[in-house]
Amino acid sequence: MSDLRIRSEAFAEEIWPEQFLPRQARLPDAYDDEDGDFGPFLVAATRALAALFGAEVEVLPGRPPVMLDGGAPPQVAVSLAGLLATVRLGGDPARPFDIAVSGVALTRFARTIADTLDGVAVRVWPRECRLPGFDIDIACGVVTGHAHVPAPPLLPRAAADVQAVQMFDLPMRVRVEIASDLTMVASLMPLRAGTVLPINPVPDMPLIIGEHRIGRATVMALPDGRQQATIVAMGVAPAGGRT
Repeated sequence: MSDLRIRSEAFAEEIWPEQFLPRQARLPDAYDDEDGDFGPFLVAATRALAALFGAEVEVLPGRPPVMLDGGAPPQVAVSLAGLLATVRLGGDPARPFDIAVSGVALTRFARTIADTLDGVAVRVWPRECRLPGFDIDIACGVVTGHAHVPAPPLLPRAAADVQAVQMFDLPMRVRVEIASDLTMVASLMPLRAGTVLPINPVPDMPLIIGEHRIGRATVMALPDGRQQATIVAMGVAPAGGRT
């Protein structure tokens, strides 16, 4: 231990992951990203609505419209409900507003469209996405309208989906406590530049992450002036405990 030298060095820039748990193992409120792939959902919604309306349909990502009264927009635009009513009542889809439909009927046809989109969401909602819902713009012939698709209920996670995370597979900053001693400030006076403070290293030095000791290590001096720590035991305990 007489060859041990301590040299202060600046920490190297390192890349640290924001999340190290598998996505399936995180809590629902940990999903703050909007990177879910809604491509398959849009394709499936296009096919389902084309079958519902009996005509070519285009579905694109959208935004909820701003209502003049400041209220929340309907889940399915009235124009789309009117188009479906026209189709179901034998009218001309190119002239969907020629058929007078009551508010009750519009509500029922809007529910039919919403149920169709909900079924698509259950089948192809992006698994990694936890957004509360997704807005789409639907165009069928001369009719366009907005629809909001709520996220389907979360399915119970299967045990096989939660992958085990090995501690040694994670990047972490570990420090080795070479020595520890309580010293009265008065015993250090007068303290001048160049003063050498003696330390008494122990054979087994604690490895510490944050406020926890995770094991013990030995430190060996290298020919180039650096030190190398070798882990001799592992075990998690509070910083004041023993491993």
